[in-house]
Amino acid sequence: MHKAAKLFSWLFQPLLMPLLGSLVFLTLPFYSFRLLPESVCWYVIICNTLFTILLPVLMIFMLLRYNMISSIYLDKREDRIYPIIFSLVFQVANYYFITRAPLPGPYLYFLIAGIFSLLTILILTYYWKVSLHMAGVGGVCGAFLALAVIWPVDLRMLIACFFLIAGITGTSRLLLNAHTNAQLAVGFFLGFAPQLGLIWLAQ
Repeated sequence: MHKAAKLFSWLFQPLLMPLLGSLVFLTLPFYSFRLLPESVCWYVIICNTLFTILLPVLMIFMLLRYNMISSIYLDKREDRIYPIIFSLVFQVANYYFITRAPLPGPYLYFLIAGIFSLLTILILTYYWKVSLHMAGVGGVCGAFLALAVIWPVDLRMLIACFFLIAGITGTSRLLLNAHTNAQLAVGFFLGFAPQLGLIWLAQ
């Protein structure tokens, strides 16, 4: 169980969630996404891969190299502050470059809500350890639940899969003693609520 928990923690880590959410957005059966040129889709994928995965990972290793964090796993609350700050900067840059492309509003709201979630988590991390894993998966849960409400399409299976991933991720973090129930719940809420609220309000 311990090995399985580690595997799921790596598979569903927060750095992958913006790219995962973006890939799902680009494959949704809505004309506003289906009409996007292939070059725009690749542009979105490249931007998300660069700004939400590669650059944050590079910064984590640089912070470790200069002894600004004690581990790449960011187990300590204090270790998370600088990586979150850099991730926040990179997500803002990601949003800036992605807005250069003609993309539907709901996808841009997905990115804005993610930035807001990360900013909130950064402030809270100065005082308390919040689950970044649950914030990431909570974000995609909230985004697609909101889309299912405002757009006439059946996303029940997709939403069920994401909530299943959320349950697996939360259980894995508990088994690894990485977080308490409260830290998991707050992390999920901070990812879920901004997505659900912003996309729903912006319809």
